[in-house]
Amino acid sequence: MKKVLSLLAAVLWLAACGGDKAMFKQAQLATSKGDFTKAIQIYSRIIKQDPNHYAAIVNRGVLWERLPVKDAKERAKNRRFAEADYLHAIDVNPDAAEPFNNVGALYVDMGRNTDAAFYLSEALVRNPKYFTALMNRAIARYRQGRTVEALQDFNSALKLRDDEPLLFLNRGLAYFDSGMFDAALDDFSYLIHLRPDDARAYLERARVFMAMGYPSNAYADLEEAVSIQPSYALAYYYMGDLLFRKGEKEQALGMLVRSKELANQYVPTYELMGDMLAMEDPVSATANYMVAKKLDPKNARRYDAKIRMMQTEKGRERVLANRFFPR
Repeated sequence: MKKVLSLLAAVLWLAACGGDKAMFKQAQLATSKGDFTKAIQIYSRIIKQDPNHYAAIVNRGVLWERLPVKDAKERAKNRRFAEADYLHAIDVNPDAAEPFNNVGALYVDMGRNTDAAFYLSEALVRNPKYFTALMNRAIARYRQGRTVEALQDFNSALKLRDDEPLLFLNRGLAYFDSGMFDAALDDFSYLIHLRPDDARAYLERARVFMAMGYPSNAYADLEEAVSIQPSYALAYYYMGDLLFRKGEKEQALGMLVRSKELANQYVPTYELMGDMLAMEDPVSATANYMVAKKLDPKNARRYDAKIRMMQTEKGRERVLANRFFPR
């Protein structure tokens, strides 16, 4: 299962000068109180007075990204506003690295990784030691499938800062998905050193242990993850997988039920439960595949194939073997 890298968001707060100081203080105070709407309104007044006010434009762009939204449509609208502000800031001050980084980070968040890599590279032309831009470009390149270049960026960023947890998380994920398990294990272990109360760090290290064939170590890390974050649905998912492989079926199914309760839209849980139930209860297995298909229509063919396989004993054996005992 592929994990999504966590984006290191770019933030730039610029100071004002001259007669704008009072309004800037008001905007920053509103921001500190979480009143992003009011802060945006103040920056908009400044921009109305001076359409090329670089500091206000960049800061408003950042706030458009941070503004709480009620749905995906509103998020998309706010991202368009942020994008427009960042591009405007680039026109106003093309020598500054920050707006190139900010629009690049925004594009990573939007899945526009080719555009992201371009703008982040431009940020690094202007400031080769820009840690945040290196991190964001590494993520963009990784998502493009340019893993070697992504790791180069992560390693360059590490030379600038060796205490940023997101660097070790993201580089560890890149190592993991590249099959470099020893390197991934080192990064996640160091992440735990930096953040001993970070449940995700333990979960990611557990995934490495599973891939390396150390189920006991993996289970211990998953137990630690849920002790830190009892509502961590993904940890229960992996615990169920490990327990089933140990032959503890009832406990395994209990973990998956718990995972469903916490995240009832998480497709892999339904598929895993279907695979577990394939031999003993093909009717229930089919029901789980049907839910997975409904939640994940783009992969409908895979679930349909498993549903058909539930109709014969040989098919059910094949599903079980492919999942838990692959050659």
